[in-house]
Amino acid sequence: MLLLVIVLLVILFKKPKEGKSSHKVKPVPKFEEVFEVETQVFEANPYPADSDALMEEATLKTITATLLVGLADFLAKSVENPSDQHKSMRAIGTHLAAQGTTPIAFTQWSQSPVQGIAAKIIVSGKPRNVILGPSIAMARATANFLESISTAVASAQAKGNNVYVLAVDGLAYGTFEVSHRLQEVTE
Repeated sequence: MLLLVIVLLVILFKKPKEGKSSHKVKPVPKFEEVFEVETQVFEANPYPADSDALMEEATLKTITATLLVGLADFLAKSVENPSDQHKSMRAIGTHLAAQGTTPIAFTQWSQSPVQGIAAKIIVSGKPRNVILGPSIAMARATANFLESISTAVASAQAKGNNVYVLAVDGLAYGTFEVSHRLQEVTE
């Protein structure tokens, strides 16, 4: 009887040989970051007193897509690890491309980590200074937001999402709300 107990204890506490583990090792899950445009809001004329301020939604999308072409070139040439801001803006570009929006020519493109991206674009024969940047920076760089823009910004911030404001010649014309989450990659 004692011999039987000793044999059972040896079997229970015996270490498995290397390579012949009795337990299967679970693979470590892999995740990827997903940036996705949740909402977009556009104002066709944030300054009704000036007829030059009127711009259609399609024009505003084209302006945004044009800014983001410059961002793609910038990231390809000089940034090894893009920031969340860059990734969010890239998601906006992908979103607009999926809608069939095509960019137009631009000059004097620049990027700032805090301010966003800016360029000079000719729209309807007139040179325009355009900026796409984080809402906090844009609140200081533009005239007061209209109610629809302010509401969209507050809603996105309440959800913890990134929100970017499109401004043309110092007037806020639109917002893009971008969510950021981790998603498990299945192989």
